[in-house]
Amino acid sequence: MDKLKHKYGQFESVKFDSRREDFYKYLNYLKDKNIDTLDLLEHYTAYAGHMALHRMFTMYEYYKMVSNVAGHVAEIGVYKGAGTMLFAKLVHVFESESLTQVHGFDWFKGTGKGGENDSELVPEGGYQCSYDDLMELVALQKLDHIVRIHSIDLTSNALQEFFDEFKHLQFKLVFMDSGMYEIMQNCIPLFWERLTPGGIMVFDQYNHELGPGETLSVRELLPNAKVKTLPNSWMPNAYVVKE
Repeated sequence: MDKLKHKYGQFESVKFDSRREDFYKYLNYLKDKNIDTLDLLEHYTAYAGHMALHRMFTMYEYYKMVSNVAGHVAEIGVYKGAGTMLFAKLVHVFESESLTQVHGFDWFKGTGKGGENDSELVPEGGYQCSYDDLMELVALQKLDHIVRIHSIDLTSNALQEFFDEFKHLQFKLVFMDSGMYEIMQNCIPLFWERLTPGGIMVFDQYNHELGPGETLSVRELLPNAKVKTLPNSWMPNAYVVKE
């Protein structure tokens, strides 16, 4: 069990289990070395694991797919902001004169109580993070003109009320980074309606035992969708193009 208190199942969650022991040895090495923060920031490719970098490359590939599609970027399930902040920096670099913004949606109370369509491998209360800390990070990096964080209970009617208020919002990339059935049931239809044709909906835990509610929701709500993947991507591992 790791620091996120995950339990590991029998299928997808243990595919790379043989790497785990070496990974934690490496984490302890970094901790003991007490590496200077400036070095970690400026030379992060020397320290980050290849799977962490690969996830970043995957997000970039998805972003490139919609470079000529109109709309904003959305992430459902923000946690500490790694996805939202990465997309914001891509917008800052590649769309400096566009109106594109990145909208993050989370309630910042951690994983809610799962239902019968969710996995017991993800504990209630996991992935909890501070809204204030994230907003401070956004401000310090001067990304508040791009990033918009919405503290919303995504299982409630609050998301519909949000879109009723901001009727103009349209998206070119929607990143589903939650995996919980009730959230997916509420979010997929509302964001799909506002996804520009040619845009993509990306799923972090499709066909993964940690997020069965995500796969089931895609089956139920997008039954005719052609679910594709980037062949060398471990996570996010699936996407659908809106025709």
